[in-house]
Amino acid sequence: MRVLLYLGFSLLLLCLTVFADHEGKKHDHEDDHEKKDDHDHKHHDHAERILPIQKVQAGNKKFAFDLYGKVATDHPEKNIAMSPISISVAMVFLSLGAKDKTHDQIVEGIRFNISEISETEMNDGFHDLQEKLNADDREVHLNSGNGLFVSEVCKVNDDFLNKAKNLRSGVSTVNFEENEEVKKQINSYVEKNTNGKIVDVLSSVDKDAALVLVNFIYFNGTWEKPFDEKFTKEGDFHVNKDLTVKVPFMSQTGYYMTGALDEADIVSVPYKGNASMLFIQPKDGQMKGVESHLTDVLKKFQTRLYKDLVDLRIPKFDISGDIDLKQVLPKLGIVDMFSNEANLSGITGTPNLKISQALHKAKINVHEKGTEAAGATVMEAIPMRLPTQITLNYPFVFIIFDHDLKTILFMGKVVNPSE
Repeated sequence: MRVLLYLGFSLLLLCLTVFADHEGKKHDHEDDHEKKDDHDHKHHDHAERILPIQKVQAGNKKFAFDLYGKVATDHPEKNIAMSPISISVAMVFLSLGAKDKTHDQIVEGIRFNISEISETEMNDGFHDLQEKLNADDREVHLNSGNGLFVSEVCKVNDDFLNKAKNLRSGVSTVNFEENEEVKKQINSYVEKNTNGKIVDVLSSVDKDAALVLVNFIYFNGTWEKPFDEKFTKEGDFHVNKDLTVKVPFMSQTGYYMTGALDEADIVSVPYKGNASMLFIQPKDGQMKGVESHLTDVLKKFQTRLYKDLVDLRIPKFDISGDIDLKQVLPKLGIVDMFSNEANLSGITGTPNLKISQALHKAKINVHEKGTEAAGATVMEAIPMRLPTQITLNYPFVFIIFDHDLKTILFMGKVVNPSE
């Protein structure tokens, strides 16, 4: 039996520099809670304990779809790969040192209502989420965390450092004057924590930097029902009406949760460990409409999904995504932290910090791995009828969803799997 692995790697870098100028550049921007059970006090206490992570899960979903919408609008004909949870964690990390308007913009920009969730609840919720994502007993392997590289001449507030450690952050003191050595150190840190899949992420480091924040996420999942490499065959993928490329398609027949909507065909392919990859292939000419109403499309899918025998063909793809968050986040209302209006005084106690770089990098790799599943043979009986045909040979959207934690780990779009 062959094993197909899905590998996801994501990275977010935030570079903060001390600034001396006084004219900040202005940016234009666009402006399932748990039901408490009061039948007994013990259950009420339990509800209160899990409420922060539930609030975090709800906010993360909304942020994921809003962020994807902005990126997709900016890159309509490009492959997209990103990890919304990676960006959310980094923004929450930064909010720990933000004050006043800068703080509120960050929290509201990642789609949390300040009047409905306290800073303590948000921090506790993200702490719990990070701990559960990194649990050793999960079948889905995931490694997520933060690295903080602080200038040796910059005194970081102890309160900020304590809060940072609560979000699984390691802290290192560096000399940014030796920027080449620091660049190597950060690149090495990233390479190690993404299992060698993201290398040389930084091309340069500013000698005037006060600190660099790195958020990483590495994901490795095995299909619940592996594909067999011998059935992988080359086929046509229609990038658009004028361009068709030859790519290898993985193929198998089995039972999958699926749904045929007016605007898209959707199929969910499960991993071992209660996570799945959702493939959303808009019907001819409806990609923009599906992307702009992705939440509604998925809600409709939830009401119409059913388990069916499917003859499934999925292209192998290995795509990367580079997102300049300085261009995207202002469209979600996060503006001041990039300008001289920034108030990040909770980090160092001084107001003269702003974000000079905000980079997000992700890599999505779906492929067969030539290993045998030891000690087990799985046979699945199927009825003697023609299965539903689902072939992902047009541009499609994908979402990697952790069902236990109700969290979108990765999402993106494949326009051209050969790139």
